[in-house]
Amino acid sequence: MSLQDIPVHIDLDPALTKDDGVNTAMVMALLQEISTHLRSVAEGGERQVVELGNLPLSDADIELLDSKLGRGEVSATITASGPSEIHETAFPGLWWVKYFNDAESLVSQQLEIGPVPMILEAHPVDIEDSAERFPDLFGSLETTQQ
Repeated sequence: MSLQDIPVHIDLDPALTKDDGVNTAMVMALLQEISTHLRSVAEGGERQVVELGNLPLSDADIELLDSKLGRGEVSATITASGPSEIHETAFPGLWWVKYFNDAESLVSQQLEIGPVPMILEAHPVDIEDSAERFPDLFGSLETTQQ
């Protein structure tokens, strides 16, 4: 017999799932996971990403999570293969990232724990391209001064 042979059934306490659609137990579990990730990253661990779309969260759960995490000082909008919205929560290093398609329908939303969201980091190939093109600025300045 292996662990796969053991049937698992989860009964949520009805008191934890309110009539307003909020699954308090799921939100609490998610907040605990985020707490663990924040501690790990703060101690030098790798960035962590929690894909909210993979979790059984209702719209009410997302609203509760958003209200608990709050808003920080930094936000950004990116337009590439559809818009993306990023905002820092009230907890520096904890970012809420939303990806939309060209029709502006939500495709994915994540909580990312790290110094800067990955989508905001320049790709090494792009930096290399900039390094190659940048010296052209000097030539264009010399031409305008003559």
